[in-house]
Amino acid sequence: MAANKMTNRRLVFSVVPILILGLSYSAKAEDSEADHEVKQREKIIVVIEEKEEVGEEKIKLIGYIETNYEYLDVKDIDNKDSGSSSDLFIGSVTFALSAIFNEWSKALVALELEDIGRDGDAGNFRIDEATATLKAPRIPLYFIGGKTVLPFGVFEDHLIEGTLAEDLYEIDEWGATLGFAPDFFGLDISFSIYEDASIMDNLEDFDTHEFRPEHQKEDRFGSYIANVTLAPVRDTLTVSAFYNSEPGDGRRNESIGGAFTLDFWKFILDAEYITALQRENGENGRENKERVAVAGLAFDLLDWLQVAARYEDFDDDNPGDQDEVLDYRVIAGFNYFFLDHVDLSYLEDAAFSFEYRFSKYEKEKGSEAADSQTMLQFQVAIEF
Repeated sequence: MAANKMTNRRLVFSVVPILILGLSYSAKAEDSEADHEVKQREKIIVVIEEKEEVGEEKIKLIGYIETNYEYLDVKDIDNKDSGSSSDLFIGSVTFALSAIFNEWSKALVALELEDIGRDGDAGNFRIDEATATLKAPRIPLYFIGGKTVLPFGVFEDHLIEGTLAEDLYEIDEWGATLGFAPDFFGLDISFSIYEDASIMDNLEDFDTHEFRPEHQKEDRFGSYIANVTLAPVRDTLTVSAFYNSEPGDGRRNESIGGAFTLDFWKFILDAEYITALQRENGENGRENKERVAVAGLAFDLLDWLQVAARYEDFDDDNPGDQDEVLDYRVIAGFNYFFLDHVDLSYLEDAAFSFEYRFSKYEKEKGSEAADSQTMLQFQVAIEF
């Protein structure tokens, strides 16, 4: 969801709201083409402290603002002569309200206005998250219901833009999760259902899977996720495996993936791989079982300065080269947490971030499309 994720001292403040169904708790392939916007959304996560007293009622309001400057050496990937572009805009303004009723129940809601002034637009207003979380009193079961990012994929990153895996596989939907989280090496097993076929919509939006003209969507809440997470070395190593199934036209669309994060000394190493197991036939009569691999490394150079780099690889499972299809990306940048040097008592956290991104594209012979794109991006993000 900064600095898209301001790791280490993360601007992770979680947002999720009000829907109490009683039972449990716990737990493009594009770049910036004409009709494909670069993702600019910070996932807000309000952190609920475990040490609060049983029965204590607590309400907290948190605000978050991102301001971005973006430069592209090629504005439209489909035209190598389209020229450069630059834009200054407010990436997001978010307000999150959390309420803790007791140690077994809590609710959170977040409202977001995003991309204000981007390409002259007024911005988009939406409910970012809205969930209720319930925990069983005597057994390690939990329930989360509402609109939130569901547990398919990890999407660990320390840069402004989210990962390619997040672009294609993030499921931000109305749904419900039932999980089992015993106090055993960080084990968390969950099963989720959700409203719409988000992954297939993502793939279509990013032109990685073209549906047949007669494509039909099935009834809602026919999609589900199974997830297992384990932390064999507490606060150091976390591994996850996840499976997704969504209704399709003629056959279900199934995806599977795994990820790990190693946090040791001042280094954070992460890797994630997601691939299609089965896809409905696309417009070209093929399944096009795409796959994405992401590897990242972050280093806390100083208490207030973090540097990071990431490599992303994409295969659309389509023979030959097609214009505007991403091949790989290389990204590097830093996060400077300037509250260590500036006394602003009304701010909870603040960071200045920079990112360089190089994207390599497939290109058909004789095409006018660009085969690469470079992006420079700056961001100031504050929490209050």
